[in-house]
Amino acid sequence: MTVSRKALFRVDASAVIGSGHLMRCLTLAKALQQSGWSVVFACRAHSGNLIQWLRDQGLDVLELTAPATNTQATGYAAWLGVTEQQDATELIGQLQQPVDLLVIDHYGLSKTFEQAMTSFYRKLLVIDDLANRPHHCDYLLDQNLYPQLHNRYDLLVNKDAQLLLGPSYVLLRPEFATYQRTTKADQLRFLVFYGGTDELNLTNLTILALQQLQKTDFHADIVIGLANPHRIELEKLCAKDSRFTLYVNTPQMAKLMSQATLMIGAGGSTHWERCALALPAVVVTLAENQLASTLCLADTGACVYLGPGQDLTAALLAQELQQLLDNPEQLQQMSKQAKQLVPQGGGCAAIVDLLNTEFQGRH
Repeated sequence: MTVSRKALFRVDASAVIGSGHLMRCLTLAKALQQSGWSVVFACRAHSGNLIQWLRDQGLDVLELTAPATNTQATGYAAWLGVTEQQDATELIGQLQQPVDLLVIDHYGLSKTFEQAMTSFYRKLLVIDDLANRPHHCDYLLDQNLYPQLHNRYDLLVNKDAQLLLGPSYVLLRPEFATYQRTTKADQLRFLVFYGGTDELNLTNLTILALQQLQKTDFHADIVIGLANPHRIELEKLCAKDSRFTLYVNTPQMAKLMSQATLMIGAGGSTHWERCALALPAVVVTLAENQLASTLCLADTGACVYLGPGQDLTAALLAQELQQLLDNPEQLQQMSKQAKQLVPQGGGCAAIVDLLNTEFQGRH
């Protein structure tokens, strides 16, 4: 009897972290499952975690204890909530046996955690975007676009690590391969999405900006995550104006993108989903880690960057949108540039093929 290969994903979601890391891990996890792997997630019970949501998807989750609220940690260490050594010790305590593949997608974890886990995995895949800390791994995946893409990790990873760099390796959900963008010239449709939490309530600001447009004949699909703290207010706002439809944690993102004329939202993994569907966008950044790739994307002409989210005003956004609507050829050019960056269907299949080849014959 063939023993299925096992992958463990160490990733967190929270009100601070958002849900993007977990969602891209889920994409890879499901692709591995379809290829015969069994998968398990290990997530810490932060405020705003998605542990129960993962279990509702039929996935096994090892739940790590909620961090103490009085921790002195700052920056990305605060995202973890405990020390790297404590995280490894608790995780090892919950593992029955070593796994074939450990996947880590966490800005609070580095070589310290990876080496503490050494005897509990055969191969290690690190997903990173920051290039700001050392790793010791077999594979490092950074699916973003940067000016110094191919030497950012030179001094940060072991020499024998295999680097999977750039949007050609982007972890796109399968539905982004099945849709093509089919916008109608006579139908103006916006898509608004600022990530899983949107603590700044830019969704509200964007609705107000859209209501200021000279062109009033449009439809706007407003997407928010389960952890959005402004949900009730947004429901009321959309209920008052029939041009707006609110979606909460929708599984139809690819479909909505395929119908949109223009997207308004934040940097991060959504960039690559948009690019796969050749969707022009006006974007802000919500975190420092989104800045470099967003600037690089704007430089290619694939989006318009309006600066940090906290500086955005409804007036500025309305003005920028009006300018774009008055220049349809700029929208077409943005669409063309975006499409060139991401292969049809993204890079998930290539990564799964690589891992399956690596583990052939292993039990």
